[in-house]
Amino acid sequence: MSASTPPPTSLSPRASVDSLSGIHDHDSSTALILVPEHNDQDDIDAEDPAPFDIMSSSDDDSQDGELQENYDGRDAGRTYPSGPSLSSLAVFLYLLSPLLKLGALLSPLSGGQGLRESLPALFFFATLCALTRQIWYMLARYVRRPDMEEIVLQTFARRAGRGREGERKRRWIVRIVRFNTGLLRVLVIALYLRASTDAIIPALPSNLLSILPSRVVVTLVSTVIVLPLSVSPATSLGASTVIYATWTSVATFVAWTAGTAYAHAKGISVLAQSDSGVGGSLGTLWQGISIVAFTFATSSTLPLYSALRSSRSGLGGATTKRSRSFSLLSLSSIVLATGLILPPTIFSSMVASPDEPFKSLMPSIVLSPIAFKCLMGLLSTLTLALGIPSVLVTAPAIPVPLSFRRHVNHLLVSRVVLLILSLSIALLPAPLVRLASDILIILAFLGTFTIPALLHIIIHNFRRPLSIVMPPTTPRPGGTLQRSDSHNDELLQRKERTLQRRRFTRRLFWDIGVWMLLLPVGGGGLVWAGGRLAGRW
Repeated sequence: MSASTPPPTSLSPRASVDSLSGIHDHDSSTALILVPEHNDQDDIDAEDPAPFDIMSSSDDDSQDGELQENYDGRDAGRTYPSGPSLSSLAVFLYLLSPLLKLGALLSPLSGGQGLRESLPALFFFATLCALTRQIWYMLARYVRRPDMEEIVLQTFARRAGRGREGERKRRWIVRIVRFNTGLLRVLVIALYLRASTDAIIPALPSNLLSILPSRVVVTLVSTVIVLPLSVSPATSLGASTVIYATWTSVATFVAWTAGTAYAHAKGISVLAQSDSGVGGSLGTLWQGISIVAFTFATSSTLPLYSALRSSRSGLGGATTKRSRSFSLLSLSSIVLATGLILPPTIFSSMVASPDEPFKSLMPSIVLSPIAFKCLMGLLSTLTLALGIPSVLVTAPAIPVPLSFRRHVNHLLVSRVVLLILSLSIALLPAPLVRLASDILIILAFLGTFTIPALLHIIIHNFRRPLSIVMPPTTPRPGGTLQRSDSHNDELLQRKERTLQRRRFTRRLFWDIGVWMLLLPVGGGGLVWAGGRLAGRW
């Protein structure tokens, strides 16, 4: 063990209280570095955080204290989120639920393109979903904070400095990230409200439709159902109301899947129902493979990872590592979602005449055509409406003036405003809703398949690697940088180089998948979307 004065307050080589600048994530003034007297391989296994392992021994326990310590630190002018702790079952639920919403209800439309296209697309994007979740997970472990804002700051503003210009740059980056996240949440909620209305209106009695402005009434009813479940300031992903609503949403989708099997057995066209119901207000880009891509677009990976780690750190190792592995929960949710989406996709492609009138396909079924149509519309509506609370509670709070905050609850006002914005978009005329749906599918595609790949490439190929055991330079109050005495320790430098080489070797495998995600998938998808909007194909 090598040592020098002054004595440290912690023996962890990673312990640090970061600043807003993010010049170095693991800066420490500690001069005492503990080097265990084991063989080299034991040292590597003990110290290396292994951010590129799918499931490593350090995945569950070794970094909980460090992540919590980083969260306990406060940066100047910025507070890091401290989301709720969630059990592994709740995390699994929230990883599964987004995959069984609008895109899954539209799976008959993608299946209508033929099994030769729909099945490979389904499995391909399911694999990409697992890959992108793993990329976010590895980035969070690499920068030591499961927070998208911090990851983006580390990528684009690590060396922005501590001056006024540096702080302004970091604040703008945080605002852009929060705005894009909030916009995506608002558009998702708006389209869920609109699609749930489109699903239930064909099942309403014709005499009722002639009296009431049905779309406005049904949309308002859906909003009233969502309102008490999600706008309370105390409501979070850990709230029982949100969890029960999400479980119910998953259950109604399972029932809807069973309904598609029943429809196929009785010769009913599931494709015709999806096209005229849930998909009635979708734009130009919502066709075939793009629907499958949207199905596996998720945006809550980092909050769920943070919630799982918070829960794990409070258990003191009482549960098995495997049962609390985020990677395993993510993979299990994707496999289950793919299995539930597969039957409607297959059934829709096997209908002999999907364009045949609905009534002529009904003569032999026990359930009347009207009753079956109403049931399927109701299940689609409940699936979408009950999925809104889990989306709304994860939306970032909108900026509210300090003078206004003193009189009202900031979080309550923010959620009410976001819900009103979503409701306003859902009630827009059909052409504007179609435009909003096209914007949503582009944002979801970029956020799921392009942005994480881009951040991975930049932070690992165009930025200086973050230290593993070396204490980095520490900023002084005057703005100069001070190196710790241990920075010149030859033994410590040799160990740092060994760990960096091991980290680089592990990363090579992921770099192949990331470049494929960025160029053929991300670039190809954007080219297709541009050509589709321009009417080229």
